[in-house]
Amino acid sequence: MYAIKAQNLTKHYRVYLRPLDRLKEALTRRPCHQLVRALENVSFQIPHGQTLGIIGENGAGKSTLLKILAGTVTPSSGHLKKKGRVAALLELGSGFHPEFSGRGNIHLNAALLGLTESEIREQEGAIIEFAELAEVIDRPVKTYSSGMYMRLAFSIATSVDPDILIIDEALGVGDQKFQQKCVDRMMGFKEAGKTIIVCSHSMFMINTLCAESIWLADGGMRSHGKTSTVISEYLAYLEEGVSKTKEDKAAASGPGAPMPQIMAEELLLLDESENPIDTARQFQTLIFQIKTCCIGPPIKGHLGLIIERPDGQPIFTTTTQSAGFAPLEFAGRQTMRLVVPSIPFFSGNYLAKVVIADEHVVRAIHELKCEPFLVESDHPEFGMLWMAHEWVLDAKSAPAATEPKDCGGRACR
Repeated sequence: MYAIKAQNLTKHYRVYLRPLDRLKEALTRRPCHQLVRALENVSFQIPHGQTLGIIGENGAGKSTLLKILAGTVTPSSGHLKKKGRVAALLELGSGFHPEFSGRGNIHLNAALLGLTESEIREQEGAIIEFAELAEVIDRPVKTYSSGMYMRLAFSIATSVDPDILIIDEALGVGDQKFQQKCVDRMMGFKEAGKTIIVCSHSMFMINTLCAESIWLADGGMRSHGKTSTVISEYLAYLEEGVSKTKEDKAAASGPGAPMPQIMAEELLLLDESENPIDTARQFQTLIFQIKTCCIGPPIKGHLGLIIERPDGQPIFTTTTQSAGFAPLEFAGRQTMRLVVPSIPFFSGNYLAKVVIADEHVVRAIHELKCEPFLVESDHPEFGMLWMAHEWVLDAKSAPAATEPKDCGGRACR
């Protein structure tokens, strides 16, 4: 029934401040070390064919858990059962011998994953072709760039037809074209009923890929369950100021990142007469006009729009995929619009952000925020948005009727 069953997985490391302390501890039988608790009593089960996400801040124990699941680290205590062949993509280039060529490391890593020599020879050509490293495959991997390392490691891990695939944040390395190839292959694994474990700081990817997720904090399991619920709890934790850094920013926005093939050039807020505005009235029609630019050949993907509070808390999110559209074809410069017939927000400042995602809505390719806009409201209620409502009172306690308020053309009682 289960591909992985973990019970009370715990990993402690002994840290010695001086080499002499090891000898001193052995001779005196008294502890001369500091105990670092990397993982503490983590238990979960993954059914066959399910994708599990693992999220948390740096130092939360995510990498330690993945290493235990992959079999490269032994837990200090607890029990772990796995069914099927496991392939893992952990730290960049882990398991590679720097002096061996790319071809030599294919044979070495594939053998460690349990393939026979004949199976390795059969898969060798496909691995090299997917990694796009035919020209350098016989060079020592110590001469490879980080992107080449990732290509080869991912190609080996996914070409051996594993039953369980474990992927760390390594997918953030490499050019966008190859990242999309990786996403496509992962989606193929998911559709084929493989078990996948994904660790990422991208809530966008985790929410799309994973039915369930685990949130680790300080080596322990803070939450486990439906992905949308776990992510909401994690983001609320970050927003409370417990963490100073939000780790789910897209790598594409970092300094020195290559220019994406498809970009959002402009995001404007228009009224129903198509005039640019920065202030809206509650219940009026708003149009979000999006201009995109595709560099090179046409590419398929989806558009998404997120409306946020100034503190980054999402209020509303929609995508062309959730609206039932097939992947859009981006080519050259295009203009598209999202029409909101009646904006229900109360008075306050808001931000809109457009996101261009790949055709599976797993990888965010580019995002752009508009300038903050103001919504004005005459309603006496307060909160975030107005909802149609009706008070039903006991006849004896009902006060005399008063003049009805103007509710923007809507029933208001």
